Formats: sequence, C-alpha cells, structure tokens
Amino acid sequence: MEVDTQTIVALQQQTAKIRNVCILAHVDHGKTTLSDHLIASNGLIHPRLAGELRYMDSNEDEQARGITMKSSSISLLHIPKGEPREVLDSGYLFNLIDSPGHIDFCSEVSTAARLSDGAFVLVDAVEGVCIQTHAVLRQAWEERLEMCLVINKIDRMILELELDPLEAYTRIVSIVSNVNMVLSSFESEKFISEADAFLDYQEDLHAGSINREDDKTDEDEEDYFSPEKGNVAFGSAFDGWAFNVQQFAKIYSKKLQCKAEPLHKALWGNYSFSAKSKRIVPIKPGSGGTPLFVSWILEPIFKAYGACMAHADHKGILQQLADKLNIDEKSKQLTQHADARVALRGFMRSWLPLSDAILTMGVQFLPNPRVAAPNRIDRFLTQQDGNQNDLLREVKEAITSCDTRETAPLVIYVSKMVSVPLTSLPRKIGQPSRSLDAKEETFLAFGRVFAGVIKEGQDVYVLQADYDPITMAHDETNPSISKAKINELYLMMGRGLEFLDKVPAGNILAMSGLEMAILKSATLSSTPMCKPIAPLMFQAAPIVQVAVEPAHPGDMEKFENGMKLLHRADPLVKVIFQDSGEHVLCAAGEVHLETCIKDLRERFARVELVVSPPLVRFKESIAEDTVATKIVSVLTAGKACELRIQIKPLTNKVSSDVETLEDVLVALMRADAKERNLEEIQEKMADLKQSILQASNLQNVCHEIWQFGPKRVGPNILLMSTKTSKINLWMEPDENVVHAGKTKVERHTEEDEQSPKEISPATIDVPIPTGSPHISHLLGLDKHSSSNESYKGDAILQLLEEYGVVRADSSAEEKESLITSTQSAIHAIISGISAGFQMASASGPLCDEPLRGILVNIQVKLCFSQSSTGTATLPLQEDVFGPFNGQVSAVVKQGIRRCMLENSPRIVEAHFLCEISTSSEGLAAVYAVLGRRRAKVLREELREGSGLFVILAHLPVEASFGFVDELRRKSSGSASASLMLSHWERLDIDPFFQPLTEEEREEFGEEGQGVGTQNLARRLIDAVRTRKGLPVEKKVVENATKQRTRARRK
Repeated sequence: MEVDTQTIVALQQQTAKIRNVCILAHVDHGKTTLSDHLIASNGLIHPRLAGELRYMDSNEDEQARGITMKSSSISLLHIPKGEPREVLDSGYLFNLIDSPGHIDFCSEVSTAARLSDGAFVLVDAVEGVCIQTHAVLRQAWEERLEMCLVINKIDRMILELELDPLEAYTRIVSIVSNVNMVLSSFESEKFISEADAFLDYQEDLHAGSINREDDKTDEDEEDYFSPEKGNVAFGSAFDGWAFNVQQFAKIYSKKLQCKAEPLHKALWGNYSFSAKSKRIVPIKPGSGGTPLFVSWILEPIFKAYGACMAHADHKGILQQLADKLNIDEKSKQLTQHADARVALRGFMRSWLPLSDAILTMGVQFLPNPRVAAPNRIDRFLTQQDGNQNDLLREVKEAITSCDTRETAPLVIYVSKMVSVPLTSLPRKIGQPSRSLDAKEETFLAFGRVFAGVIKEGQDVYVLQADYDPITMAHDETNPSISKAKINELYLMMGRGLEFLDKVPAGNILAMSGLEMAILKSATLSSTPMCKPIAPLMFQAAPIVQVAVEPAHPGDMEKFENGMKLLHRADPLVKVIFQDSGEHVLCAAGEVHLETCIKDLRERFARVELVVSPPLVRFKESIAEDTVATKIVSVLTAGKACELRIQIKPLTNKVSSDVETLEDVLVALMRADAKERNLEEIQEKMADLKQSILQASNLQNVCHEIWQFGPKRVGPNILLMSTKTSKINLWMEPDENVVHAGKTKVERHTEEDEQSPKEISPATIDVPIPTGSPHISHLLGLDKHSSSNESYKGDAILQLLEEYGVVRADSSAEEKESLITSTQSAIHAIISGISAGFQMASASGPLCDEPLRGILVNIQVKLCFSQSSTGTATLPLQEDVFGPFNGQVSAVVKQGIRRCMLENSPRIVEAHFLCEISTSSEGLAAVYAVLGRRRAKVLREELREGSGLFVILAHLPVEASFGFVDELRRKSSGSASASLMLSHWERLDIDPFFQPLTEEEREEFGEEGQGVGTQNLARRLIDAVRTRKGLPVEKKVVENATKQRTRARRK
C-alpha cells in the first residue's frame, strides 16, 4: 500500500478510524525492527531493508549505538485482510510512535505514552520480562493506555536455544503469565517504586510462587493479556512474521467446518486433538497429550525453521510447505534463494505477514481517541473541584468527547520540543529558500490535539503546569499564561515532514512558532478558561551531574545559549546556572549524559567544551540506629531566646514516601487553602500516613508534624512544640546537652559550658509554643484545626502570669505592652525556626548537601529581663543584631548543623538496581567487576531454557561510571547490564572515626577503613568539599623521607 498525504488528511477527519499507538519494550527487544516492517507495508522503505535500515532512528548516534534515543512519530495506513481495498471506507490511520528502551531515555517513553491511546508492548521470548519491561508497563498503566502484547524473537528459541515445540510453548506461557502478574501488582498498588516492583517479582519467581504451567495469575480475576482473546501476538520482527491465535482459528475452522470462536480457547488452553474421534478433547493430567498450540501452530513453524539447520535441503522443505499452504507463485520463487535464511524469510513473510497481524490486532483491541478519552480524562485533568464555571465544564466535555467541531474549544498538549535541522523543513511553492547552514537548528512542538481543530496561523494561549484559570485567567502579567501564534502545522513522517492546513482532535502533529513560548511541555488552548493537562510522569531522575564550561572564554555567550537550547530539547535534562558561575548539566545516566554533551558540542553551542568528571549527588543524615541523641542548646545574638534542638533518624520508608509525594506537596503549596480537597489529599497520602504510624520514633509525635524540608517538600520533618508535648527537652540531664555559642566552638571551656539560665540572675525563662500541626492535619493525624490557639492574647497573658512575668499589680498598659511584644516575638520565632530549618535541611554540615531522613524537634524559651523594680522586658536588641527572626533563623541553622555532628553523621548515597545477563564463561568476570565497585549482590539465578545467568545487585551511583564498558571488556562481550535508579541508602561508615587502640589499628588500619585503605565516607565527603571550594583537612605530605644534604665542596 502506498502512503498518500491526501488520504491521511481525509482519514484524520474520521475519528473512529484513528489509532494513536506507541511501541514500548526493554532495550534490544525489537521495537525499531518491528516499526521497519510496519513502515515497509506502506511502501516507504523496501521490504528487504526492513529490520536493517532502522528508519525511525534518524540520529547518527542512534544508528551507531544501535539503540533508539528519541521517540519519533509516523502515520501509516492499514486495511484489515478480507476488507474491501477502498482506503477511505475500510482503511485505518495509525499514528505510530517508536520509543526508546534504554532506562536513560525513559523521559521519551513518557512523552510517547501521553500522546497515545494504546501501546504494543514487546517482550523478548528468550530474555523474558526485564527491568525496563516493568518500567514501560508501569508508564502505560499510569497513562491508562490499552495494551497489546507481542512476544518477539520466537526464532531465537528455535535457532539459538534449540528448544523443541513443547519447551517453547512452556516458556511462552510463562512469559504471558509473568506480564499479567506485573499488571496485577499495579492494580493492587502493591509497590512504591519500579525497582521495588521488579525485586518483588524476582523474589516471587525465585520462591516458585508463580505457577509457570498455568497462565492464570488469579483464579477469580481475568488476565489482561490472553491469547484466546486475541490481544497477544507471537512472531519474529527480524524475520518479518507474526500471528495470533485468531488467525490460526480461522484456518482450522475451515478445515474442521466449525465456528472459529470455540477454537480460540482450544488453541491456547490444555486441549489436544484426538485422532480416533476426530474431536478436540481436554488433556487429562498425566496423559501426555500435546496441546493444540504446539501441534497445530508451533510444529509447522519449527518445521519451516528446520530449513536453516545444517545440511538441510531448505529449498525442498520450503517448497513442500508452500504447496500445502497454497502460497502464491511469486512468493514461492523467494523460497528458492541460495541463502537458507533469506529463503525462510520470504516464505514466512508470505505466510504470516507481520504488518497484517500486528496492525489488525491494533484495530480490534486498541481504542480510537473518542473511546479512549473518557477513560483517560481523570488522568489528564487532575485537581478537579466543584467550583468550575460553565466554560471549564465545556472544555472538559470537549476533551471527554474528543470534539472535532471547529467551534469547540481548542486543547492541545505539547509533550516535548523537537530540535530539527532548519534545512529539513519542507518549503511551500513560492516560499523563499531557508538558510543554507546545514547545522542550524529550529524547534518544533510535538503534541496532540485533544479537542477542537487547530489551523495554521491561529493564536493560542500557552498554559504552564501551575496555571489556575480561576485566579490567573485575567492576569496578563502572570508568567503561567502567555499568547503565541502557531506558524505552520506538520505531519510527522519519521525522518520527513509534510504540510497540513488544519488538524482535528485525536491526531498527532508538529507545530512551529512556539520555541519562545514553551520550554519543555505545555497546554495550548483557544480560551484562558482551561485547566492545564497534568504534567508528565518520569520513571527516572536526573541524578548524574557534570560541570561544563567553554574551552575558550570568548565563547561563553554561545555556550550559555546552547545550554538553554539543550534544556528545551530534552524533556529530562536539567541545567543549573549556579551563583558561583558554574554551569551544571544533570542527566539520567551515563549514556544520556554522553548524548547531551555531544549534542551541546555539535548542535546547540558548537563550541569546544571542558567537562568535569561526573558529580554525584549525595545527601546527609545520621546513623539509623541512633537512639540516645545529644541535644544542642543555642542562644540568639541578643540572648533574648534560648532554643534546644534534638534530631532523630527517620526510617527509609518514611523518607521514600515523602519523596514520592513531592509533586502532590508542591501542588498543595500552590493551591489556595479554600480549594483543597482534604479527602483527596488524605487518600494520596495514605501510604505516608501508614509509614508514620509504623515508625517507632513518630508514634508519640505524629500529631505534631509541622513541616517537611528542604523546600517544604523534602524527606525531613520538623515538629511543632506545645505545652502538652510528650517530649520535654528542658527536662533532659545536663550531660546530654551541648551548649553552642554564638560562634562556632571547636573546644568547650568552662565558661562555654555554663547554663544560659545563669547568665543573669534577673532572668525569667518562659517556654513558648511554636508552629502548627499543618502536615498532621493534611494526613488526618490531627483532628483539630491546623491553627494554634496558643498565640492569642488571652493564652499569652495566662502564660506570662504563670511564670511571673506579669504580676498581679501590673498595670493594664504594662500587660498590653508585654502581650504585644511577646506575640511579635513568637511570630518572629516561628518564621525564624521555619526559615532556619529549611536552610539547614538544604545544606548539611558534612559537605553542604541536602539532609535526608532527619526528625527535628525544637523547643524555645523566651528570656525576659526583670529590673530591680520588678518590671519585665524582652531585650530583642534588633537595633544591634538585626531583625529578631533573622537572629532565630541563624541560630536554628547553626544548631541543627551542630546537632548533626554530635549524633553520628552519615553520608547518604543513591543506588542503582543492576540487572546483569551473562553466560557461564563471563560469570567470574562479572563478580570481579561488582566487587571492585562496592556492589551488593541480591540474587543470582539461571534463566530457564536459555543458559544465561541473571544477577541482580545494588550498585552505588558513585561507582557506576564506566561500569557497563568495564563489564563488557572484562567478560569479552558476554555480559550486558541494565541500570535503574533504586533507592537512597546510608553509608554506614563514620567519616570521623579514628582508631585509637592497638586492636582498632590492627583491624581498621591507620585510616579507619582497612589496612592501607582511606576511610570511604571521608573520601567521598572530601571530594565533594574540594569541588565546592570548602576547606578540607588533608595531609600535605603522606609519606616523607629524611632530606639528604650535599656536602659543600671546598
């Protein structure tokens, strides 16, 4: 079938004939090869080049590395077999998006899934369900896509593993069952991260809790993927063939003269054919019957592949099969090729063409945009409330119904900005020629129309993710909304572009003219009364960082512009311009980082670069087994306020749950308190609430949680203080309290150790309440209002009277003055504690990295000075030491940092979950490489039927650079690895440990880590401090010999 742009434009008007589909899989499972065959069916490439050309990989790096790095779209036509060949009547339009499988480019999977309504999920028949298979299944499930399963590379089971048909059938059943189990786990919301999901799946598999002989994961629950339903296909993209059970059911129903529907179940289930009765009968346990899928489907395919075996007469075998199957004469000629594999491909493509099986399955089981929209609307438009006006409801109804009328509100979601050479854009007749510079780039917005019709030259509103139509619709100065004009519309055809005049709802397109209005993604609308579509969800975070600068200072302007262009072109990359002048580039992994650096050097900045070694993010905490912690006491500069600070460790579960809810917490901070739906918030935070209730050090204070930090969304908790708090820091014995002065104190003197209460005999200390149970209220752990009644005048007067600050004979003016000054001081203390906590949690004492897993409890006393006449005053001394809240925030930051150093500080490092596949020959080399890089091996198992060993390990990110290359080199290419960000973990090594006794020196060496080995934690901390320009305690001379002096010649 030849692709015609006019035909595609005509089918774009028929929403029921459109299928927006993405292809998802683990790396090297055959996505781009499958795409080649689907493209070849439309005549865009020659069928013989399918699988070798990699048409959708248009980037040089993609072709060189053999992996897809950028998602790309193409529009294809398909007419199901047996339908009339009139395209407009029987044809379907497939907007196909090929996506990467490498974990470093998972952001491209997110952009593809958002624009699609369905997905083809590929699984390698030999490798099975891998680490990235989990990730893409999670992404599709989160985006509420309908899915079809394609078990690819059946040819490897025949030619490489040399399985017989029954063994191949058993392995296929296992794969289908495993994929269904993964989806079932998502439905039950059992896992909090993709790494946890994969580990739990591997544990079940290792323990034998997965029934490999039964494709039912739950007796009471219908499997999502079921070959008998027809949404599972089997094939080989390399050889260009595929089938599903329905195809063979139609073939055998004609022979048996029966209906095809009953054969769907029989061809996949435990049924065999009885030669005596000429009937299909159930297989009894122990009878040794052969399933129909084996005898009627796999055996003919295995017989065809027998033509590729050594010394086989491939021409005779294939000719005999072609005669039996009534293959046309033109295809029979292909079977006479001298090369057995080429002849086999020609035969299989004629018998079971891949494009017919895959695209027909997509027509039957993947929804059109109008059917998919109601199921996905809640994912698109989050934070819906009852205060919507008629215009907002109209927009939502237009998206829900995929309204294609020109009068309907226009809604487009741009998932990413695509950088393309300016010379690749088509030219209209009479249009002046573009720049001849082949390296000049321009940006196109890659998106999809969800409602209305977009026309060339139309003006639209650009809505950012934090836009609120209720409060910002008429604010022209707000950066969350702007106006832009769309210059040209394009149909994306893989490596090419075609002009479009208009595009109705339900279609994918590219637009020019938005490069100055959109950074990465945005919502476009014809009306400002439109809620922005929810932002993308990414499976990985940009954790690998490098400092980049131009080799020549004169190129700084080009370099900075190039960094901005790179930031716009990649959905996941993060660019930081630090106050120190350093430019930091953040990427998801090593391959992603290499690609970004190359793009920056050759495409965007076009200057020579100087790139630092990778900068790995660390965090700081205290030892998790810390029970009895030291308390730090600090005084403000004016000595008007004393604070006692205690920190305790949080469990990793609580910290991880808070990090998972970062987007929810950010949305809460931006939303007005009146618009918050408390029930919806508590539902989203249910896992965090459960984790807090289970943490032993939070059970007594769970109703007193004030803030998270840093940035009010981080994995550290600040508690409020009330008169009824169960923990009273003022009752702690003196030996547990460390008094910190106004300046940093390295060694304490007797004067420093004096209690602050003894500074002046005429001082009255009054403990005051601080904070409010804001977070506890959102979690449903505090049933009262989040406001604190203790700050009102009557409560303060009662407090002052209780401690003798206000006497019975005090005048009304004195009382009012004390109440006012105390209220002002309390509010300053609250803001100061909040600011100090946020600053301290953003910059720890070890190496200025953020804190993680810290519970901070701060209790405060105001120190009133009492004159000889008995009149009390509060000496804030703001004219000398500055605003009182600034005094408080400074000592809070200093106190938390000091408290960290007093309570077994630890460095926290990120870990990858590493999945390694290797043959037995490379097993020793793999373990040697893992041992050198501080990896913790979790499990090793032999993959059934493949002869490959699969090793799961946790690998520190700091030790991961060059890991894949070294692994490949040491194992002579027999090992391959996939990395996924797993978790943060405390490095349980004291960075300040010094061996003192002879026994400790023998065991730990002079450096405290091992004989001849530097303290690992201290080495990591010093590396970060050196990079940041912080002072480092380092010996200038490690080993020295006595200097030899030359004798003077006389």
